[in-house]
Amino acid sequence: MFCPARWLPALLLLAGCGTWIFDDDSEAASSVNWYGSIIDGPYTGENGVLSGGDVLVDDLDGERLAEGTEPYSDTPGYWKLQVPPGEPVAIHLAGEEQLPAVWRGTTPTSTGYWYTGALFSYHEETWLPFFEDLEGQQGVSIEPLGEDSCWLWGAPYDPDAWAGAEIELLDGEGEPAVVLAYTLTEDDLLVLTSDEPVYYFFAFNMAPGDVTLSVQAADGRSLEETWPAWGGEVVSAWYVALAQEDS
Repeated sequence: MFCPARWLPALLLLAGCGTWIFDDDSEAASSVNWYGSIIDGPYTGENGVLSGGDVLVDDLDGERLAEGTEPYSDTPGYWKLQVPPGEPVAIHLAGEEQLPAVWRGTTPTSTGYWYTGALFSYHEETWLPFFEDLEGQQGVSIEPLGEDSCWLWGAPYDPDAWAGAEIELLDGEGEPAVVLAYTLTEDDLLVLTSDEPVYYFFAFNMAPGDVTLSVQAADGRSLEETWPAWGGEVVSAWYVALAQEDS
């Protein structure tokens, strides 16, 4: 099956910068400020912003650590989080006309900023038709998002390293989900693949809870990552990277 990808220009260039946060060298404190813009979809250069919604930061046990604020009235979509330093967290995004999203990250160790495009929700009018275009591929009938369902959209940091990789996904009830993996052609088409570089991967109809991605690459490297997903969210598994090779 083929799917147009012209709306996804140069997204992985964002990942090429390495981490999506950066710190200054000030002394660590009990809490730090974390700033950045949140947009309404994968970066295109013409995005709107997430403004007036919710940006909630939880630890991986579900304890609330921070609620985002928009500190500048003349800069909608620019958010401030006051978070404990250096802690793995889940970041839940929601807003009007947006598909809610959950991200994983690690808070900065001092005042930090994330790059524009590193965090985004999904504008319903823009992205629902795209998701619906995947209906029926590999026999998947897509159930709507709701209290009992979540989806996933992921992008490897290094697409070539995922060529021929074994990709497994368990939903919040520990049940395996069908993973749709796509390569990208020279004509900007997404094509299902099992042995070519993987640029994007998707899953649907998952029970909410701890959604766990496991990847075993052909070169022996691997990764395992878990997102604590709420019902109705899109798990955002973007820029995920395999373990570094032993030197």
